[in-house]
Amino acid sequence: MVAPHFNNVDLDIESKYDLAALEAELGKRVVVLTGGPVSPGCFLLRLEIVPEQDNPDDTICALCSFLERLSAKGRRAWRSAHKKEFDVGFDAVRSQLASQFSLRTDTLKRMSNLGATLGVTFCYHLATDLNVRRIPLRPKGKGNKSKRQDPGHQP
Repeated sequence: MVAPHFNNVDLDIESKYDLAALEAELGKRVVVLTGGPVSPGCFLLRLEIVPEQDNPDDTICALCSFLERLSAKGRRAWRSAHKKEFDVGFDAVRSQLASQFSLRTDTLKRMSNLGATLGVTFCYHLATDLNVRRIPLRPKGKGNKSKRQDPGHQP
């Protein structure tokens, strides 16, 4: 089974309360991708760690370390959030029939202790985009009169 290419981990935080205090405290150690109100009564903070780590475990553990050392004010803002998700991003190729990854148990325990969830995002690319050998989608043969198209092809 082919492992997908690890891209990054975004930490997505949503709350009905302003997350500016949390952003200010974490902003020194992370890159804030999005921060502020997204609708009345809903605030979003999306961030990544810098520098990037080589794998999801190390990246999530680094973010957990920052969260575990929050000030009292930062902890209140964190606990008030209704969404706290570590979103692991991978680059995948449409021709991959399956892929897998795993996290260490200590990483999962730290996430759980923080009340966070795990999300996974696969960004699909055409095999030709990543210089990967492409597996045909349909075998050639009689009865297959239509032209083969990649599912990502947009006319």
